[in-house]
Amino acid sequence: MTATHACTAKRLSALILALAMSVLSLSFASCSKKGEYDPPTGWQLASDEAADFYFYVPDNWTVDYSTAAAGAYYSASDPSSVSVMAWELPNTDTSLDDWWEMNREELEKVFTNFNLESEENFTLTPDNLYAKRYVYTAELGGYSYRYMQAAALKGTAVYLFTYCSVEENYESHLEAVEDMLGFFIIK
Repeated sequence: MTATHACTAKRLSALILALAMSVLSLSFASCSKKGEYDPPTGWQLASDEAADFYFYVPDNWTVDYSTAAAGAYYSASDPSSVSVMAWELPNTDTSLDDWWEMNREELEKVFTNFNLESEENFTLTPDNLYAKRYVYTAELGGYSYRYMQAAALKGTAVYLFTYCSVEENYESHLEAVEDMLGFFIIK
């Protein structure tokens, strides 16, 4: 092999190596990496991509696209449901306590036997937003339901997570519902 051929072979080897490295780095760059907003394993996105929040539910829940709220239900035989809604507040200085009083008045108009069982402050993670959780029972159409609502303010919007179940099924889904709240992210 002549010096020219050896030099050409080295250049060709270097070119092939550079090309291989480029292809390899491009393939890594184009791989879909798990991001902070990807569904946890065994969970699915229940909110629309256009929503300003990410709402995940377990894969064994059925995402419900029939309403304006992002939501899901457990099964046809157990229609326990979860949903998230967000809307702009009429006043920018509205607190969660102010919002709850307005919301509670509306709930008492819709439901009979409305009974607030508990109200507590908590932090909505991973956003570290101040939030409030309300648990109440109420009747509608002759059925008794138990609700858990969690509300948080971000900017001028209120975000409301609602879990609804007939009283006898409420506890059976509570762990999954708490996990849903833990994965709830406001953009």
